[in-house]
Parts: sequence; structure tokens; C-alpha cells
Amino acid sequence: MPAVRRARRPTTGPPAVARPRGPSRARLARLIGARARTATPEERQGIAGVLGTLGGAAALAELEPLLSDPSDRVRRAALLAFDRSGGGGAAARRRVRTFLGDPAPRVRGAAAIVLGRRRDRASVAALLQRLEAPGSWEKPSVAIALGRIGDRRAVPALRRLASRPESWVRVCALHALGEIGAVAGRPAVRAHLDDVAWSVRGAAAAALGTLGSTEDVPRLLALLDDRHPWPRRGAVYALGRLGRTETAARLRPALGDPAPEVRVAACWSLGRLGDVRARYAIARVLATAPPPTGGEVAGASGGESLPGRNAEAYLFEAALGALARLPPGDARTRADRLLADAQRKLSPAQLDRPSIAVFSEGRADRPAPTLRELFSSALQQGRRR
Repeated sequence: MPAVRRARRPTTGPPAVARPRGPSRARLARLIGARARTATPEERQGIAGVLGTLGGAAALAELEPLLSDPSDRVRRAALLAFDRSGGGGAAARRRVRTFLGDPAPRVRGAAAIVLGRRRDRASVAALLQRLEAPGSWEKPSVAIALGRIGDRRAVPALRRLASRPESWVRVCALHALGEIGAVAGRPAVRAHLDDVAWSVRGAAAAALGTLGSTEDVPRLLALLDDRHPWPRRGAVYALGRLGRTETAARLRPALGDPAPEVRVAACWSLGRLGDVRARYAIARVLATAPPPTGGEVAGASGGESLPGRNAEAYLFEAALGALARLPPGDARTRADRLLADAQRKLSPAQLDRPSIAVFSEGRADRPAPTLRELFSSALQQGRRR
């Protein structure tokens, strides 16, 4: 039987070209780790950060010798990289706890940061021991870790810490008390609403968002006139979190505050309070804010974790998130035109990226909405009667 020749398939494009392949992630981690063995301490510190970014089992293996490096700066960098690179599980948490006994305060502080991120309740007793130990260098990190873990056993120690002479230590103690939310921490927080340090007044005001009650409203309203923006910002967030709708009229002027961090707070709080009368004013903030750049997602609901620096970069999404939350408004409102104009300024890629979770009330069990979805919700809210 004669052989049957198969017809050649016509090509529809240029022939495939074999692309050169770079080293695998594991091989790259090994190459970088090998470089650390002859590097200076400053270079090893940078190498630890790169390995943390790479992640994976090979990166963790190369980080191992850096965790016992003679330089405390390298050990700190390696510990933070160990956290980022995927060193998880109960064994990893036990390993991190051992660094709470490191001779260097900066390493103990890094260990506290990692344990706080992992909500490691088993480390509470050791963290409390560090909080009561002499010195103050790592105390802020330990306080923040205890706040994130949320164990109420820490409240008495945090109340004592809130009376320390160092303002940055008082700030972290008050922030932690607010995160834990135990009523027993309320007196310590209230005592610092008139602290001489503006950062402490701001931290105390923000903490009352979770710890406060109706009787705190007059003092929070008084802080709206504070000479420094940080207490004003904290008071605005607290009033929004307390849900006092009758304070909305006092919060609306904060949309025009000279400090962008206060304007960010006002957008969030007025959106949370559902103040439909602020809709046009918030839309004006949206229209005049710099376009979003896709910055780092902030953490906790309520804005306390927002950075103070470069707050203006958050204004656009703060205003958009607030508008998406507001109840239905007037179908003829001018806010719709401002919203539509702002949406047209963004590229499809910008519209389709996730929003900043702090403003969209994003949760870990569901993805944050995209900017396109927030625009759609905000425009629908304005068109409903």
C-alpha cells in the first residue's frame, strides 16, 4: 500500500523562536545566597531583602545563615525577609519567638513585628516580658504587636506604657489599646486627648473610635479645631467610627481642610455615616484629587493605618469609596457630572485594578472591588430616587 503523504499545515505567522530562559527562582536564590558569603554587612542586609522578595523554599534555606549573622542589622533584615518569603506554620512562629531574646533591641523589635503580623497568641507572655523589661527601643514594636494580636491580658501593661515620657512610645501604646478595644483601656486613652505632643493627641483621638462612647463626642469635636492636623485627623476618624450621624455637619468642613490627611479622613467618615448632603462636596474632592497611582493597600478598616506622608495620593480613592457608600441621592445632582468626568480621566488598566481596601471596606475573604465597580456603584447611587 503506497504511503500516504500528509498535507502540510499552512503557517499563520512567523516561525516560533525559542526564547532564552533565565535561571529559575530557586537557582537565583542560591546564586544570591552564595554572594552573601563574601559580602559586606551592608550588602548582606540588602541580600536578605532580595531573598525575602523571591520567596520559596530555596530562599528560606539561603536566609538561614543570615538569621544568625554577627550583624544585628543583617539579622533584623533576615527576620523580616523570613516573614515575607513564606516561612509560615507553627514551627516558623516558634522560631521567630526565639528572637525575642536576641541581644540586639532592633532584632527583638523585628521579631515583635513579625509575631504581630501573624497574630501569634502564643507569644503574648514573652511580648509582655519585653514590654516590662528596661529600655525603650523595641517597646513601640512590642506594643503594636500586642494590639494586632488583640489579647486583653496586655491592657494593664499598655496602660502603664501610655504614661512613658517618650511620645513615640505613648503613641504606640494608645494605638494598641484602640486595636484591642477593651473598655479598661478607655481612661488611659481619654487622659491623653490634651497631651502636649500632637502625635499623642492624634493617637488618643483615633483610639476612641473603638473605645469611645457618647460622652467623648464633645471632646472629639473640640479637637477638630486643633492647631495640628494629626489630632484633627484622629478626631474625624473617631467620629465616623462611632457612627454619630449628628456630627456630620461638623465633619463636612473638614473636606476643605488644608491638610490632605484630614480630607482623606473626612471622606471616609462621611461615607461611613451615609451623609448624602456631603455628596457634591466629596465629588469635588474626587474631581480635584491627583489621579490614583495604585499605591500600597492600607490595612485596617477606619484608616488608622494610613501613612501620614503622601496622604494626598489617597484622596482620589477615599472620595470614590465614600461616594460608592452613600445612600441614593437626587437624580439631578451635579455630583454625577463630576464622577463621570473623573472616570473618563482613567485608563482601562487603572479602572480595573483593585481599590485601596481601607476605603472599600475590603476583607480578607473577598477581593476588594475595582475602581470601575466603585464608579458604577457611585453613579447608580446618585441616579436612584
